Amino acid sequence: MNPLSSSKPTPTPDAAADDLAAVRVDRARTELRHGRAILVTDADPTAPLLLAAAVETLGPERLAALTATTGQTPRLLLTAERLQALGWPAASTARSHALAAPAGIALLQALAAISAVPADPAALTDPRPASAAMEAALALAKRARLTPALLVAELPASARPALDAAQWLAVAAADVEQVRRHEHPRLQRVSDARVPIAAHEDCTLVLFRELDGDAEHVAIVVGRPDMAHPVPVRLHSSCLTGDLLGSLRCDCGDQLQRAIEHLAKDGGVLLYLAQEGRGTGLANKLRAYRLQDGGLDTIDADRHLGFRADERDFHAAVAMLQALGIDRIVLLTNNPHKIDAMRDAGIEVVDRLPLIAPVNPHNSRYIRTKRERAGHQLHVDDEQD
Repeated sequence: MNPLSSSKPTPTPDAAADDLAAVRVDRARTELRHGRAILVTDADPTAPLLLAAAVETLGPERLAALTATTGQTPRLLLTAERLQALGWPAASTARSHALAAPAGIALLQALAAISAVPADPAALTDPRPASAAMEAALALAKRARLTPALLVAELPASARPALDAAQWLAVAAADVEQVRRHEHPRLQRVSDARVPIAAHEDCTLVLFRELDGDAEHVAIVVGRPDMAHPVPVRLHSSCLTGDLLGSLRCDCGDQLQRAIEHLAKDGGVLLYLAQEGRGTGLANKLRAYRLQDGGLDTIDADRHLGFRADERDFHAAVAMLQALGIDRIVLLTNNPHKIDAMRDAGIEVVDRLPLIAPVNPHNSRYIRTKRERAGHQLHVDDEQD
């Protein structure tokens, strides 16, 4: 395989529409990250307009401006996972709530699990199911790697001219759904270079950048894989604490090193994916660590923050493999969901090789949780747990 070769995906008939939707979604994501509210519209022209702002990046001045602009007290929108953590086990979908007390930043951040201050669920009243626009706003917050909690205000469709005059950035809920459904993100092969590493001197790094976001992913081509046979491949989501600092709280760094050592034997590819914290981002990963120190396991900690057990997808990995001309692989993983994701996208997984890392007192509960609750195929000695 020539690691410097490249290929471009064949445009689809709807490529132009997909590109425009992705641009609008990326702009809305950026607005939320910068603490500005966005206007989310519904396909029904008579449906209420939704003004939404992320709690995590909202400051006192913009909170006051949001209230003044809408002429109403905004409601707090939370995911089903966060509501369950707050004491509503029957909450199966996202809901918006009125606030029983004045909505100061400290109260909002506690209810959203952004701060470590305990939250009083009695502060939430009048639960209402989330609309399609609200679900889209939550998806945008996750896409921005923000805690999925937003202040929202519904306004009549007649308010659109005034909102447009105020230059609120508008995005359609349908655009968010269209981008979510799109199986292959637009990636640009930006640069590549030969980088000798300790495990193998013949190693090439290929950088891919998402055109509709700020994520960058790296394909590490180790040696010269034989393309006539299934290529050994590792999908590795970034873990700053484990990969760089050697954290003992997880097995990520150990798995990374074992994968590279295996690929060095006969050649292969490691895809280093920008999906820190199972797709929640570094800030939320550290919040989850704090919750784990308080007694929650890794899955319940993420759910406490409002996330699902795993927010990752592997569409970028599929696009990278296709760009490298790889469609048959031996996957180095303990995670059966990665196998399913590859096969669903048309990548033939002919075999799986496990990556078993050492268990220590700091990661034993984490590894047990991955095995027992996330279905990872880990055959570790229970005595080590």
